[in-house]
Amino acid sequence: MNRRSFIFLGAGTITSCLCANESEKKWRILQSVQNHIFPKNGSFPSAEEFSSIRYLKIVSSHPSFDKDDLRFIFDGVDEIVRVGWKNTLAKDEKEKIMMNFSKTTFGKNWISTVLNYTLEALLSDPLYGGNVAQKGWRSLDHKAGIPRPTVRFAKLP
Repeated sequence: MNRRSFIFLGAGTITSCLCANESEKKWRILQSVQNHIFPKNGSFPSAEEFSSIRYLKIVSSHPSFDKDDLRFIFDGVDEIVRVGWKNTLAKDEKEKIMMNFSKTTFGKNWISTVLNYTLEALLSDPLYGGNVAQKGWRSLDHKAGIPRPTVRFAKLP
């Protein structure tokens, strides 16, 4: 391998590592937002406890998932950070940011999208990666229908 190839490969590895780190940072911010929307409350689990991020990572990796939704979610993470969201903020400060953010069309649509996927994680069969140990179902005293799914995704034609 010549020096130019070596440098090119090294730069690609560094770039992919930086992108992966940036992506994980966005997932952590999104988890913080979801936990704010769905905090632990009595017998009701937090978004983190029912694995809302794990669910979204799994379903968004499937070819049938609308990739525009994932781009929109990550764009919203960037925007909510731009307006002041930090995972370390106090609950009341986060609430103020969420309320102001929800007054914009973009913010309202973004919160709605995040809420939709968080509810899916809470209520879907654990096979899909959310609702770990049926925590969402148990908190609502829900009994799963039968038959339950046996494979995560149907085969695409």
